[in-house]
Amino acid sequence: MGSIEVFAQSQYFFTTLLSLAVLFFAGIYATAGQDKLFAPLWFLFIGLVVDFGAAAAAYGSVSVYAEGKSIEGYVFLELLLSLSAMIFLALSAIRFMVNGVLLNWVVAGLWILGAMAASLFIFIIPNGDVVNQMRQIFPLAGFACLAAGLLSQSSKEFKSGSMLAALATSVIVTVLVCKYCGFFIEKINSFWYIPALLYVLLALSVMMMKVDALNQRLGKSAKEIDKYNKKIEEIIRLSPFPIIISRLGDDRLILANNNAVKLLGINPRELERYRLRDFFADSDNRQLLTERLESEREVQDFEVLVKTPLSDTPFWLLASVNIIDYNYDVALYSAFQDITSRKNREALLKNQAIRDPLTSLYNRRYFEDEVNKRILEAKAQDLPYTILMLDADHFKNVNDTYGHKIGDKVLIELATTAERALRDNDIVARYGGEEFVVFLPGIHAEQGKIVADRLRDSISKQVVYSDAKEPVTFTVSIGVSSSDVSDNIDTLIKTADEALYKAKQNGRNRVEVFTEEDLKAFTASSQVEHKDESQNHHPVFDKENSEEISLLDRVEAVQISNEDTQIEEPSNQKESK
Repeated sequence: MGSIEVFAQSQYFFTTLLSLAVLFFAGIYATAGQDKLFAPLWFLFIGLVVDFGAAAAAYGSVSVYAEGKSIEGYVFLELLLSLSAMIFLALSAIRFMVNGVLLNWVVAGLWILGAMAASLFIFIIPNGDVVNQMRQIFPLAGFACLAAGLLSQSSKEFKSGSMLAALATSVIVTVLVCKYCGFFIEKINSFWYIPALLYVLLALSVMMMKVDALNQRLGKSAKEIDKYNKKIEEIIRLSPFPIIISRLGDDRLILANNNAVKLLGINPRELERYRLRDFFADSDNRQLLTERLESEREVQDFEVLVKTPLSDTPFWLLASVNIIDYNYDVALYSAFQDITSRKNREALLKNQAIRDPLTSLYNRRYFEDEVNKRILEAKAQDLPYTILMLDADHFKNVNDTYGHKIGDKVLIELATTAERALRDNDIVARYGGEEFVVFLPGIHAEQGKIVADRLRDSISKQVVYSDAKEPVTFTVSIGVSSSDVSDNIDTLIKTADEALYKAKQNGRNRVEVFTEEDLKAFTASSQVEHKDESQNHHPVFDKENSEEISLLDRVEAVQISNEDTQIEEPSNQKESK
């Protein structure tokens, strides 16, 4: 195909070489990011380069012939290059048509046969007419195969690009046929521009092939995405759990299944007007979820407190949230499970663990744990605090006179009155039996006594009624101890209990304050008692507290019991008489 006129003038040569370079860079662009789709382009480019070399060899043979030298070697090289160009073009065409390479032995066989024919008619049986025909047949066969291969792809992957390339190569084939047959060639003075024009057209075709391939891949990707989205929608629709998909950018809901619609009170016809953040009852809870998603991109079993447009009562959900690609956008896939009943049970169990079952006040364990924390906070801020110890007066008489049921009513009313009379940040607890304890933060002993007197007065005005509709009144004695005495909860309770005992001794229905002077006396007496106990104690008596276990214990106990029974029987009979 290549004309020796290309090498006749420098401007022809550089123009043709530049057009070949354009085709090379177009091939690099087309094959970037592709695996095997554009591999035939490199066979095409190599074939054109080899054909360009054949034209150079033909130009050399003409120059040598003009000098009267032997040209057999140049002609042989020209035919070999032209034969190789035909092979590469055929390979390119076959790759386009069947997307596979010819077997190596077939390629080698074609090349060997062509080389043998060229050797035969150049060196062994020189025949200029046959050599001229081979010069024209080799390019013609190569471009005919290429035109057929490109035309076969014009209705497949590359469409418009392959159509243009097939048209260009078909024109070249037509020109070569006309040249071979001698039609209209005498009227054409120059063919140098044909290779350059072919290279430019092929470069343009390659670019169009790239665009066609990208469009086809884009269409396939769109179909795959649609298929993926439909699959997700089907999974979401059939899921037994409430599921929501929301855009990550603006937090708008994209998809919600029927379970999510029912659970969250969503209008499915107006899905876009809802945002996922609107359903969070706690903004801190949502912020924590967002932070975990940013770091992990997936959060499992996250508890969220949610609200709905149809109800003001929040409830608990267990959420699993993933970041996914959905419908050409980044989205959140959120699956929920209603755990409100579980949270209620947990709250109930927790409440039972820290509350007194009769009065619903805090129990002793919670009081001591919580007050220890409060004392540490108060010490850090240098704030005072006070402990009150309350005890119902003559409570045994109430039980004996009216029964334990009325006694329980008295305790409940006492607890209710104490809760009403105290502040929200005060802690009141049932310490045991008819004893109650109160923690008053930010209050000195003097103020604590005022609070205690007010509380005592309020309790004394309360009345409960017996089963016989008799009014039952009751009073309390209160002991007060403050941070002026100690910062230890056990010491404060003991000293408040001492003050309570003092109030009982002084007539009941009164308040007594444990002072620092009382603390000195209390400490001294405790030391004396401890000293007396240590003086009267001898290590030998330690054995008295340890019980020896014997198999005869049960037998001896039964014998002793029988003896006691026999001894008591006469006295009982005597008394009955």
